[in-house]
Amino acid sequence: MLTMLRETRDLLTDLTASRAVATLSGDDSVAAVRELGIIRRLIEALTAEAVARIDATDAHRTRGDRSAVDTCAKVLQVGPGPAADLLAAARAAADDDRIERAFRNGEVDARSAAMIGAVSRHVPDAVDELLDAAVHGPQFLKEACARARAESEDPEERARRLHAARELRIGTDADGMVCGRFRLTPEVGGRIKALIDAGVQRRFRADRARPREHHAAHAADELAALVLLHAPADGRRTESAEVPGSTPGATRTAATVHVVIDHSALVRGRALAGETCEIPGVGPVDARWARDLLGDAFLTAVVKHGTDITTVAHFGRHVNARLRTALLVQGRECDVAGCGIRGYLEMDHVRDHAKRGPTALHNLGWLCSHHHRLKSSGWILGPRARANGKRRLTPPERAPSGTRVA
Repeated sequence: MLTMLRETRDLLTDLTASRAVATLSGDDSVAAVRELGIIRRLIEALTAEAVARIDATDAHRTRGDRSAVDTCAKVLQVGPGPAADLLAAARAAADDDRIERAFRNGEVDARSAAMIGAVSRHVPDAVDELLDAAVHGPQFLKEACARARAESEDPEERARRLHAARELRIGTDADGMVCGRFRLTPEVGGRIKALIDAGVQRRFRADRARPREHHAAHAADELAALVLLHAPADGRRTESAEVPGSTPGATRTAATVHVVIDHSALVRGRALAGETCEIPGVGPVDARWARDLLGDAFLTAVVKHGTDITTVAHFGRHVNARLRTALLVQGRECDVAGCGIRGYLEMDHVRDHAKRGPTALHNLGWLCSHHHRLKSSGWILGPRARANGKRRLTPPERAPSGTRVA
């Protein structure tokens, strides 16, 4: 099979290099996209089956990965969401012959197969209806899935399930913009959506005298206003009963923003090429903004000369340890190569403290709980790479140089 895959790859490479698409008419281009769509879905079906084999054979464990999804995400160079869809689609196809036929024939993609599979476990009779809905597009399928699941559930059990499935994930994109995804129950999410929609309409009407901005820009402004309007300015916790969906008596927690800025940029009010002014883990920010906020209790400024942290200054009443602050601003992400986890990290002595490893910046790092457990069980953490500061984690008895690790 691998020989056939390599031959297919060579054929596609030749087809891409020929730039034959440039000679197609408009109608032929549409037909080409249709055929390529089928090919893409067929490739997804094969990939999903391969991911399922990784999972079944535990091949991810020898690489130090948490799961087959992690291995798949690294190999395919995609996020965890698309990788999880592939494994879910493979499982759905294994559980239901109708989904398997549609997936293997290129009629549905991995995301659609995964969605239908998730519903079919609870409402098997809905599969045919959902496969028909998939033909009309992802939005139509999502609505059909939601209806089928809701109609089959006890309302109270559904409410508990949806509440347990709530989530919010925040990251950055290639331009340094903060982005993410979230899932909220219809009751809470609907109220928030209504607030944002009303604010967008208000902003749209007030914006008539100026160049028009698109709906999504107004929605972003309104979300920021709703979140930041009542943010505490003195580092203390404040009541937030006005927040939609909040628990009565709940409080809003103040947070610290870490900004790394070169001294010259701080004095000047703008960063020149090669100078640093950024929020670690987020990206570059405006030096004027940082200077304006220096008196704000939320801001921790770490003044830098070059790459060496020379001063750690806390503006506000709450003062963190200098060493912890320095470690935070160097970039809070798991140190292991190939791992991008940034939440719930554990501070780690590279050379164990019990073995007289110093509690010093050069001997400290961050590890996610999974890789910390591996290190504690004997896996070996290598030196930092110059390019990105990451470390390779290898099994206790290292295999030949071709061995793949986390």
